[in-house]
Amino acid sequence: MKRARVTVRCLGTVALVALAGCSGGASPQQEYQKGLADLHDGRLEQGKARIEAALEQAPDAAFAAEAQNWLGLANRELGQVPEAMAHFELASHLAPTTFNPIYNLGCLALESGDTSRGLSLLRQAADVDPTDTKALLHIGEWTTRNGRWDLAKRMYYEIQKRDAQSAAAAAGLGRIALLEEALPQAETFFMQALELHKDYPPALYNLGVLHTLMEGHGEQAQEYFRQYLLAAPTGQRVEVAVARIGGQTVEQTSFSPQGPTQPKMTAGIHWAKAQEALAAGDADTAYLQAMRALELARAGADAAQAGEILRRATEVFPDRAAVHLAAGEYWLGQQQPRKAQAALLKAQTLEPDNPMVLFELARASARVEEFDTVVISLRKLVQLEPGNPDALWTLAKTYGDELGMAGRGMAVYREFERQFPSDPRAAEVAARIQALEQADAALPELVP
Repeated sequence: MKRARVTVRCLGTVALVALAGCSGGASPQQEYQKGLADLHDGRLEQGKARIEAALEQAPDAAFAAEAQNWLGLANRELGQVPEAMAHFELASHLAPTTFNPIYNLGCLALESGDTSRGLSLLRQAADVDPTDTKALLHIGEWTTRNGRWDLAKRMYYEIQKRDAQSAAAAAGLGRIALLEEALPQAETFFMQALELHKDYPPALYNLGVLHTLMEGHGEQAQEYFRQYLLAAPTGQRVEVAVARIGGQTVEQTSFSPQGPTQPKMTAGIHWAKAQEALAAGDADTAYLQAMRALELARAGADAAQAGEILRRATEVFPDRAAVHLAAGEYWLGQQQPRKAQAALLKAQTLEPDNPMVLFELARASARVEEFDTVVISLRKLVQLEPGNPDALWTLAKTYGDELGMAGRGMAVYREFERQFPSDPRAAEVAARIQALEQADAALPELVP
């Protein structure tokens, strides 16, 4: 990253010389505004040069953080990922409580294959602006597509707490219910989305998909697809909706895990690139390539290749929490919770406040019946993510079902019902509290 910054600075110097004769003595602020106008009009290289020139003249100007963010966006559009990342990082450093650079850096990290860092940065962006739901939606959509449905649900429920009128959150929960084949629940969420946003296209389309899965509901499915076409005549799924209305059978793949789009050998290629970058002294690029290799190996369902890449990555990057988190997730998937817990404890040591690490550590610890660690992890997670229904629900179950602490279990169940009344599990709270009360009453009194 440091090397990319130097490159950008050199470009800015060249730009300053080139523009000095034609700027007419423009101030840095004026030069910056001209650069923005160029970017908005699609003249990316010219806009970059003007903004770099403005920063070269006034590196500490009030617009510096915003300018660095715009340079990041321009480089991203031009496919210059390391440069884009460097600018977003500098913008975040200059304005640590500003949403956009952190959000953009998180999106770029996800696109580059650094899943843990990307999700953590998006979570950080969401915490910077408690009224904004864009970062949470991005996490929800990404985790839904990539099979992390528990995390996706947490994001959508938190969005609903921030914005009770969010049709996107309701539709997101409906999509997950559809993935889990809970059709009545999915329909409820999609109808809720339509109540919040009349003719909301994703809800209409997914209701069409839902009814195609229900025997005897073909006519109703077609009607929803017709409504979708009226609401989104240029939408992404127009051709499929038309085909369905015409009676054609269309294989539904949008809710199924997608196979790897690249050859299996690509993971090995990325790992080789990681080793090359490491040999050249570029640790940041090496790390990104290693994480990309891991993602591809996991996407290709090649457990042996993923395990080998993880083994090497933990040796090469022992100080990266994301690597140990990935190892923990891998070992959980391989039904080896003790190894998973060991890896996740290393990740927690490196990043004590990483919500993903805490949740996975709780899962692994529950599998090896170390419930004290489960409680400690979940209590901290609840503090870090007060909008996390899974953490609160699992904490209540651990207190009541595993540790026999009926009073605490009942209190957490009641808190869950208060915070998440729309969560389907809220309907179970009364029965669970009653069961805990009965179990508590059946315990013999201690005789002194």
